[in-house]
Amino acid sequence: MNNKAVKLNLQFHHIGKPVLLSEIESNPQTRYAKIYDMYTLDVPNKFSLPVQMHAFGKNCSLDLRIQTESHVAFTCENIEKALIDQEIIMPLYEPFKGYKCAMILVNQQPIELIATTLSEREIWGDGIFKDSLLYDEKK
Repeated sequence: MNNKAVKLNLQFHHIGKPVLLSEIESNPQTRYAKIYDMYTLDVPNKFSLPVQMHAFGKNCSLDLRIQTESHVAFTCENIEKALIDQEIIMPLYEPFKGYKCAMILVNQQPIELIATTLSEREIWGDGIFKDSLLYDEKK
């Protein structure tokens, strides 16, 4: 990998934390992504930090590091440029219109990169993703 610094104008977006399915499956706000056999729950906290709990089914095809290690997600202006010469552990894709993401390793730490034209209101909670490629079904 190339260690040359790249200016990306990264901005914090959220923290993702793997948990056991039993911790989130009974919550009615838990979303299911059949494409990855993955469950996600946005967890409110007193600091208003966006934290997502993720649980994975036995048929999950995501890299094992995504399933077992917490990640930090950042938005960036040019995701394609940000991915050049990086170790990609989740290829770039567009789970819903106006939102692209990929995951890379930085110093062996999973980092999610996001490029979006959507507002935070459109992304979180009951956002537009309910009818998307990612969250197209009820759990």
